[in-house]
Amino acid sequence: MSTAEDEAVYHMAAADLARMRQPDLSELPSAQTTLAMLKAFGPTGPKEEWLTEFRRRIHDESAGRVTLEGVDPQAVPPPRVKSPAASYQRLVDSRAGTVQLLVMGPFEPPFQFTATVPGGDDTTGGPRPC
Repeated sequence: MSTAEDEAVYHMAAADLARMRQPDLSELPSAQTTLAMLKAFGPTGPKEEWLTEFRRRIHDESAGRVTLEGVDPQAVPPPRVKSPAASYQRLVDSRAGTVQLLVMGPFEPPFQFTATVPGGDDTTGGPRPC
């Protein structure tokens, strides 16, 4: 069961992703973000109910323009996150025709854009486990 604090994390992340921006959760306490992500993810990835709701939030926040779609981790170019809980998603803006690869999970930062092509410049530094 999520709390108002958890909902704040999910809402902020979905609002940024709906604008094709990497979520900035720095104004929230890191413990709040960590706890919310631990509730949303199990040992092998996001809980299906949470992921369905999170996708709906992004869709609604973008007025139907942006969608979040799952990606096979084997199709993701290195470096890949080692955590079995990591979830790779494709963020698609149908109006602008842009696509961004996103890795999310119970680590820090919990939402991270990553390189989309082999040999792409991944200047993000990648997520670090909590």
